[in-house]
Amino acid sequence: MGQTHKRNYDRYTLAFKLRAVKLANHPNVKTKDIAEGLGIHPVMLYRWCMQHRNGTLVENKHMKKQKPSPKRVNPPPDSEAAAEDELAKAKKRIKDLEKQLNARQEEIDLLKKARRFFEKNRH
Repeated sequence: MGQTHKRNYDRYTLAFKLRAVKLANHPNVKTKDIAEGLGIHPVMLYRWCMQHRNGTLVENKHMKKQKPSPKRVNPPPDSEAAAEDELAKAKKRIKDLEKQLNARQEEIDLLKKARRFFEKNRH
């Protein structure tokens, strides 16, 4: 008989989800970039944000939806520092990616100029 695989529904803890939502709600930061920095799919983070706005955030879809307790919503001060550290890392990653994007754009512009030059001077 074939072996069945149990899905891992509790891969992300509630604390991780709430920290991710807090980072995603920070101004001047894109949710997609936060998701990439945390190594999760952006759709997953968008879903967690929506659940947080609705007042429901569950660990997996088999659990009954419930209002998070105030203890869960307000993470302890230690996780605040960790969240700020993650935010700083995400901002640095964004800056690095913007630099890479600008460099690629300059390369593309240079190639376009070279192509126009060769087309103009083909004869």
